[in-house]
Amino acid sequence: MENMTLPPSLPLSRRALASLTNRDGASNLKILNGICYIAAFSSANSIEEDPIVRLLRTCHQLERLEVIGSGMEPADTELDSQEADEIPATTAKLVLPRLHTLTLLSLPLSTLMHALLNAALPRLRALYLTPYDDVPFPRALTTQFLDIHGTSLSTLSLFTPKSWPTHFHPSPCTLFHTCPNLRHLSLETPLPALVPPDAAESGEALPLQILSIPRPNHDFWRSLETLLPLLPSLNVIRMRDVRWLRRGLNHHAQEAGVQGEMRVWRQRLAKRGGICLVDGDWKNMA
Repeated sequence: MENMTLPPSLPLSRRALASLTNRDGASNLKILNGICYIAAFSSANSIEEDPIVRLLRTCHQLERLEVIGSGMEPADTELDSQEADEIPATTAKLVLPRLHTLTLLSLPLSTLMHALLNAALPRLRALYLTPYDDVPFPRALTTQFLDIHGTSLSTLSLFTPKSWPTHFHPSPCTLFHTCPNLRHLSLETPLPALVPPDAAESGEALPLQILSIPRPNHDFWRSLETLLPLLPSLNVIRMRDVRWLRRGLNHHAQEAGVQGEMRVWRQRLAKRGGICLVDGDWKNMA
């Protein structure tokens, strides 16, 4: 058994996870997707009590991991300060030597996050993460995760799963400080006012090639404009949640609203080295 994909809407029980952990062949898993993380898995006493951490300790061949949590309720940010500062103990560092792609959505705080925060992930290159930059450590660990593991990343996608109601949290504005080797960066609403890294003072360029944002945003354009001289390799900007209108619609429809904003961005980017603007389907304007 090398590939296991589960429906994230159906969480496994502790017993089922223990059975999977002890099953012959669990150590051969290379892809583990759709793991639903519930709050009951976390332990304030020990990381070793987390059933998913126990499972991961057996998965030495794991290359892809996807875990989806339940997000953060408003009450979660009002924890007693002493309770929030308690970091569960661990007996040994989690080691995933082959893991190159990691997805952690709606998972601000858990013993699993604590384990991954301090794990050895030497081959990690792609991270898909829900941001919680407005929630201070240790109530949320996502920003600290980028601080520790960001240097090795070539792909970073910040994404908030849509539910009702959807609570969007900001992303760090220092992504180019913590993740200086990104080739593909996908941002979530609200868009951060990205600041250049310290190396920018020496004129050192960033290797970013693809930037994705949900839709055109005037404030974000101003911060992007200051960064463009540091992004000579940038050749595509993608509007993730927008589609170009099909041919045949009248001129006013194509110039109105978000379509008009995309046309303005397209013109601006064409003047700055021919950066291509594509829609959510990766299509250029017809």
